Amino acid sequence: MAKKVIGIDLGTNNTRIKSSNSEQLLYDEPTCLIWNKKDKKIVEIGYLAHKLIGKVPLNMELVQPIVSGVISSKFACYSYLKKALETIHLDKSFRRYNVIFSVPSNITEVEKEALLDVASMLKGKNIFLADAAKASAIGSGIDIYSTKGSMLVDIGGSTTNITALTMGKIVISRGSNIAGNSLDEAITRYIRTKHHLLIGNKTSEYIKMKIGTLLSDFDNSLLEVNGKDVITGLPKSIVISTNEISEVLIKVYDNIVNLIIDTLETTPPEIASDIIHSGITISGGGCLLNGTREYFQTKLSLPIHISAYPLESTVNGLIQASQQFIQDYIDANNQ
Repeated sequence: MAKKVIGIDLGTNNTRIKSSNSEQLLYDEPTCLIWNKKDKKIVEIGYLAHKLIGKVPLNMELVQPIVSGVISSKFACYSYLKKALETIHLDKSFRRYNVIFSVPSNITEVEKEALLDVASMLKGKNIFLADAAKASAIGSGIDIYSTKGSMLVDIGGSTTNITALTMGKIVISRGSNIAGNSLDEAITRYIRTKHHLLIGNKTSEYIKMKIGTLLSDFDNSLLEVNGKDVITGLPKSIVISTNEISEVLIKVYDNIVNLIIDTLETTPPEIASDIIHSGITISGGGCLLNGTREYFQTKLSLPIHISAYPLESTVNGLIQASQQFIQDYIDANNQ
């Protein structure tokens, strides 16, 4: 009988784990941990650690094991995954599964080895790596093994990846560090420059979710924001509008549009012709911003499809095409 499969999407912002014998995600929490500085003993991981951003005591440290899609610290990554697997009661049976990790298309050999080392520390015996773009495309409902060309734009937390595929192969892939986190950073800069108010990343994210939009026609809402006055250093409240935040967000997304256009210009003509008819699929948390579909359709004059489960598309794809990914990995390593 075939081994059960575990898919792990180890993202910069969130980690998602799914098993082949469950329709539901087993784990879906922020990829961060808090540990004691002295002995590196974990205090919290996931949501509970994320809630303490900006409030961490002096004797503790907030650590992000993944930066820009790759491991920043092997020990931190191991500690985080070990605790996550304990949470879902898979730590003792981990070695009995076929485990598939999603990895960026442009991952280096050194970065691959780092991930495999972490898996080895977790006592994993059957570890496979799968291209995140392919997995996300499959999880978004794209038939990547068709002879027709398709394009996926995955707007993640720290990176945006644009990939053209056909016959199960990547034809062209472009990446950028302009992604979901860039929106929060842009809002933070704007609030500081325009209103002389210091705010944290969590507040920026709240502003984006509450009144952020890419629509040209919107209701102009107002939102009270609390922070620290740049000049006096004292707590201060201001009121901001949808109108001003929309301008900030559109400037960031204009850069993503330019990257898509550059990618389309270098895509083979026959593939580009297929994309004109099939359109572009967008996945990742960045596509959840209000007005995303309308914005890209207006800018690109192409059909735009939003993934049904944009946050889960990669881990869903790992499970849906697990046997194919396992075989592809074995074949690639036997060459």
